[in-house]
Order: sequence, then C-alpha cells, then structure tokens
Amino acid sequence: MDALEAEAEKRGTVSTTPINLCELYAGAYGAREPGRKLSKVGELVARLGVPEFGAGAARRYGELTSDEALRREPIGDFDMIIASIALEHREKLATRNFRHFGRVPELVVEEW
Repeated sequence: MDALEAEAEKRGTVSTTPINLCELYAGAYGAREPGRKLSKVGELVARLGVPEFGAGAARRYGELTSDEALRREPIGDFDMIIASIALEHREKLATRNFRHFGRVPELVVEEW
C-alpha cells in the first residue's frame, strides 16, 4: 500500500483496470475469511480510479493479438486486456510481472 500511496501523492490518482478488480474480488471470495478480504478490497477500490474497457481498448487488444512477438510467446488474454486498457488511457503500468508486460510494444511499465 505504501507504493500506491506514494504514487497517489505524486500524481493525484492511481488507477486499476476492471480486470485487476476481478482478480482482487476472486481472491477475496476464495479466502478463508472472505468478509475481511472483501472489506480490504473495498477500501482499496474506493481510493482508485477505474478506466473503462471500452471500444478503444478493445481495438488495441485486437492490435496486440496480431503482434508477432506476442503471438510467438503469448502473455495471456487477461494480461493483454490489462495492457490494452493502459495503452488506450495512456497510463503507466505498475506490475510485479515485468517479464510479461515489458514485452508489450509502446507500454510504459514500472516494476513494483
């Protein structure tokens, strides 16, 4: 949470994608104590922006599916959708998975 807070201080806002929210909620519902985890997710979501996955991001996803390097070594549909949303909204992507996202053309990636 410290990294998120520091970034929010710098930029004024931090965002996550609807796909990331799906992953957070899936983890919370699958936890031993879903109520506690859902509360934490709710607190986090209240502090984040959520750029939409609209027609522009869908078009970018289509473009990425034709990228030769990504076809040879796929990163997975969810990660390509996340990258598409970040690209469309001109957002930097902070991730622990630099190995995947670092190969997406034009995507600005910061390893956290």
